Amino acid sequence: MNQLRKINLFSWFFNFHIKMLKNFVIILLMLVFGCQNKITKETVINNYNKKINSIDKIEYHIKRIDTFSPDYVLNKTGNVLIEKRKNDTLHKMSFFARSYSLDKNYLYDDYNSFEISNKSNTYEMVGSYGFRGSPGGQLISDVFFGLDSIYKTVDLIETKNKYQLYYTFENDTIHDISNVEKTIIIDKTTFLPIRIVKTSERGGERTVGIFEFDSILINNQVKNSIENQKNKLQDLELLKTEDPIIVSLIGKEFHIKNLPNLWDDKPINISEKFPALISFWQFWCSPCIKSLPKLKLLQNTYKDKITVIGISTQSSEKVKHLLLSKNIEFLNLKGTNKTLEDYYINSFPAYFLVDKEGTIIKEYSIFSEDIEKDIKAL
Repeated sequence: MNQLRKINLFSWFFNFHIKMLKNFVIILLMLVFGCQNKITKETVINNYNKKINSIDKIEYHIKRIDTFSPDYVLNKTGNVLIEKRKNDTLHKMSFFARSYSLDKNYLYDDYNSFEISNKSNTYEMVGSYGFRGSPGGQLISDVFFGLDSIYKTVDLIETKNKYQLYYTFENDTIHDISNVEKTIIIDKTTFLPIRIVKTSERGGERTVGIFEFDSILINNQVKNSIENQKNKLQDLELLKTEDPIIVSLIGKEFHIKNLPNLWDDKPINISEKFPALISFWQFWCSPCIKSLPKLKLLQNTYKDKITVIGISTQSSEKVKHLLLSKNIEFLNLKGTNKTLEDYYINSFPAYFLVDKEGTIIKEYSIFSEDIEKDIKAL
């Protein structure tokens, strides 16, 4: 009997230790794999920035809510298309933003900015430097260009489907802005932003800015394009300002000597073509397109008196296709943004009548009968 008890006791102790050992191994494995699966805030930030840097083109729907006080809340909704442009020194991108709240579109590309009215089917050129502050520009978030690199603290909260980065920033004593905080919620699957909440205090008032994103498409998923949106301008009416040429160039020398031919890139000495009617135009400009047959007629009628020269700076292939479709044969050259800056061109079309000495004697912001009268008077 005693021997049997000893055997049973030994068996019980043996089974007990085996069970404890199994539990210990399970706990140890959970701790090991738990530590391996735990992600750090540095990893989330690096992975997010890596994902964003792989994106050249992005389209998204956005809802933005800005609360400045209980009685002052702004709600904006819209759709945004961004094409990143590293060579664009102003905004580093081209963008098209549709504001559902205002029923207007806002287009920026290659240092040109357009405000488009969907109601009246018109558009106008506006200043580019402050265009990010336009209603359309306000629908663009810097989060699609990377996370903040300068901050006071950052913490990470991980849930089943999301990462939440919580930032704090130093007070802005110059502008009296304090308690600046930002929360960025990132989808675990796509590593794209879902929601941003930024809060701050100024003058005793607490402000809250909320960005909510959905229907995000990237790279090859995006079927829309900035070029397509610019093409649509051809079907709209351009609203001209009363005095689009800021500085009068009458009496000044047209000093550009050589520009490449649109068709073969061979340099053309413009001074050898004087007297000349110089037309600055773009393929998306509907008044420019309407004037092409009129310019062709002027060239054919007064070919012994002047040379008609077109200068455009964007999308050479589009320009060629347009000229061929309309059977336009007068001389066309490739300009640059520097060319536009030199002659203060901030609206299209723009025309200069240059005499045989290379002096600008007339300038026009629209095509009119005055052009032909002035050519006859040469």
